[in-house]
Amino acid sequence: MMDEKISRLCAKAKLRGFIPHVAEKAQVNALIGSLIGDEPKVVGSGGSVTLHDLGTLFELSAKGHKVYSYDTVSDEERPTLYQRAAKADWFISSANAVTTSGDIVNIDGTANRVAPLIFGVPDVIYVIGVNKIADTLDEAIERVRNHACPLNARKLNKNTPCAITGKSSMRNSADCICNVTTIVHHPTRLQDQVHLIIVPEDLGY
Repeated sequence: MMDEKISRLCAKAKLRGFIPHVAEKAQVNALIGSLIGDEPKVVGSGGSVTLHDLGTLFELSAKGHKVYSYDTVSDEERPTLYQRAAKADWFISSANAVTTSGDIVNIDGTANRVAPLIFGVPDVIYVIGVNKIADTLDEAIERVRNHACPLNARKLNKNTPCAITGKSSMRNSADCICNVTTIVHHPTRLQDQVHLIIVPEDLGY
């Protein structure tokens, strides 16, 4: 039986214009491959623990797609990569949180992930573990600020208060990675397809 939160999220997301899917962890990459198709495409992605753990971008690259990902280049090459990823045919990402009503919440430092998710790339795929589903928008934002962001700051070796305390202080910091918050309520008019792949297992943070 499908988890009640996942069932509610899928129903609400469909009403909002998203295309929801439910897939087990082992099925995600095959589903993404079928959505993108066999013809070589340009695929962009921001940094994502979820996609890294699933090996998604590696599989797409092995199938002949041109993949632009944060994790594949040096710091010096990243500005160029960000521009290319923002003009891709498809953009794949996870989300920091999503509500059962279908609001998708992300917080970024450079906005290289959130910008293509909302403008410039016609087809988007989110891969979201059940651990990222929150009942309300306030709970979703709280989850991002006090769970995902501190862990990400530590992963990136940032000298921020949250990396030390594990809690958001929203204080000014040169290393701050909480510079842009986006809440996506619906696909935009310039987007063709926005897929939500909901995985009934914990993925990423």
